[in-house]
Amino acid sequence: MQRVSVDYDVCIIGAGPAGMMAAIAAETEGVSVCILEKNTHAGRKLLITGGGRCNLTHIGDIDDFVRDCYPYGNTLKPAFYAFSPEQTGAFFHEQGLKTYVSENGSIFPESEQAGDVCRILVGQIGQYGAVVHYAQQVRAAEKNDDGFTVITEKKRFTCRAMIVATGGKSWPQTGSTGDGYEMAQYFGHGIVRPVGILCPMVAREAWVGGLQGLSLPKVGIRLKIKSKARVFSGEMVFTGDGIGGPAAFDVSRVAVELLNYQERVQVTIDFLPDVQRDELSSLLIERCAAHPKKEIAGVLCEWFPKRLSAFLQTCICGADRVLTCAFPKPQRLKLVEAIKAMPLTLIRSGPLEKATVTRGGISRNEINSKTMQSRLCQGLFFAGEVIDIDGPCGGYNLQIAFSTGFLAGKSAAQYVSVLK
Repeated sequence: MQRVSVDYDVCIIGAGPAGMMAAIAAETEGVSVCILEKNTHAGRKLLITGGGRCNLTHIGDIDDFVRDCYPYGNTLKPAFYAFSPEQTGAFFHEQGLKTYVSENGSIFPESEQAGDVCRILVGQIGQYGAVVHYAQQVRAAEKNDDGFTVITEKKRFTCRAMIVATGGKSWPQTGSTGDGYEMAQYFGHGIVRPVGILCPMVAREAWVGGLQGLSLPKVGIRLKIKSKARVFSGEMVFTGDGIGGPAAFDVSRVAVELLNYQERVQVTIDFLPDVQRDELSSLLIERCAAHPKKEIAGVLCEWFPKRLSAFLQTCICGADRVLTCAFPKPQRLKLVEAIKAMPLTLIRSGPLEKATVTRGGISRNEINSKTMQSRLCQGLFFAGEVIDIDGPCGGYNLQIAFSTGFLAGKSAAQYVSVLK
């Protein structure tokens, strides 16, 4: 039995991908829904995701996502089952969005326009009467006997259930400034210290600066953890003080955690991950024999950009001009090792503000992963990057937002229905 009138059954804080999907899921259950968004339009961070192309999910089934999102996979499993990667694709296809799968498994709109994804979400929000209130900066939220009172700079909203989907602290220019952490703390939740991940890594070695701006389409970055090694493959770019690009971003998910306990993280870079050492050595012998008057750097240009070729030659031969006809076996073997396992020492990540994703946030141990409801406050739900959960590059984090948002929206609607 409904005790008193409220403005909305479910109030969602934040009109990012998690908040919008939560609204869509909740309103289809027949409850009244609103979103309070601090910006003047929805999905500001969504619009720059994937370089503005919006890698909306990744190829693979639920088990693949649970494995790839380690160590958060088991926490995310109920959300992935509630709204799977397959369902994400079907949802957008039903709204006329055509997609394609990239070489690394990311799924993009054919148009490569994040705006197309955002328009579909915003359009679906209003299908069953949900309302978005823009330019509503939430200042406080209070719990009472009948639900919650949410106070913005302009007015008050009352609701029976509240979903916090405010994002993390990365890319603050989009409105992700950590507002949800303060709300959660008010209701007794602990906050895991936010740090940036999926971001460039700073290296101790100065030589990376000489290659600044150089992009390589595929490398393998090997990181050893105790007796195990992990290899992260993909595009990499040299920055002024380290490495960036998708492969380095995925390394950051592990390296940032290790740097909490140690001063540096040692990795090696394989510049030709699809060629084995013995094969590479044979290829070098063949190319040197075919071009005896070329410099070593000239031969390497068959595989690498000019600057990297010159750097590799300098690593092995110093400043001397070395022709292939005078390139002895010991130096050839050293060159092979440099190409296949160039050492690099990572000492810190880039600033949180420039990271793609925030690690940390509301402790997942204080959230029921089967419903996304707070274990400390009934009627309070969380979704998306505001929670201490994350995944690798390639559409995983947007899928996490969709899945947790959908589960939070459904669960909040069911919670409200019991109260009516």
